[in-house]
Order: sequence, then C-alpha cells, then structure tokens
Amino acid sequence: MKITIKKLEITFVIMYFLAALLCFFLFRSKSCLLGSLVGWLVSIGDWYLLKFMAKRWLKRGGYSFVDYGLRFAIVAVSILLLLKSGFSPVGIIIGVSVIPVSLMMLAVLSLFRKITV
Repeated sequence: MKITIKKLEITFVIMYFLAALLCFFLFRSKSCLLGSLVGWLVSIGDWYLLKFMAKRWLKRGGYSFVDYGLRFAIVAVSILLLLKSGFSPVGIIIGVSVIPVSLMMLAVLSLFRKITV
C-alpha cells in the first residue's frame, strides 16, 4: 500500500470524526465535542507546519533542532491557551492525538500488507 499525503489527510479527517463521535457519546457533553474540534484544529496546524518545515529541509539538505523546538513551542502554547480558555481537557487530548494515532494505524497496516502479500 503506497502511502501518499492525500491518503494521510483523508485518514486524519475520518479518524477525527470517529474520535469526536466517541468523545461525544462517551462523555455526553458538547464541551468535549468542542474541545476535540479545537484540539484537532491545533493538530492540523501542526501538520501543515511540519509540511512547511519539510520543504525547507529539502531545500537546505538537512533538518534543524531549532525548527523542532519552535514547532513544539507553538503547539504547547496553543494547547495551554485552549486549556486556559475553558475547553474540555479530554476533548483537547483526543483532538490533538488523532494525527499520531492515524499515522501509527497506517504504518501498522502498511507493514501488515507487506508481510502478508
């Protein structure tokens, strides 16, 4: 299975909706659903920041720890601001963790298909 950026982004959207529905029905609160939405928006912002950084790395021929630190600081400050704004912590955690879980799921599926085919 060839993993492309388009497949990744489609998987992110599907996983977000599943996680948001789970969050809503499990906790029966609109605040958790709203928290997962804003957490997902932070996660999408982080994804596009990573894509931008990867293009810069290709031009320069390497990566930079300063870029990683800056990206981490932006995401951390965003999450702290959302928590201070009163959004649901559980929803934010679910929303932010959608992309890493999706990547892990695709990696496992890709590895499994290579082993069994």
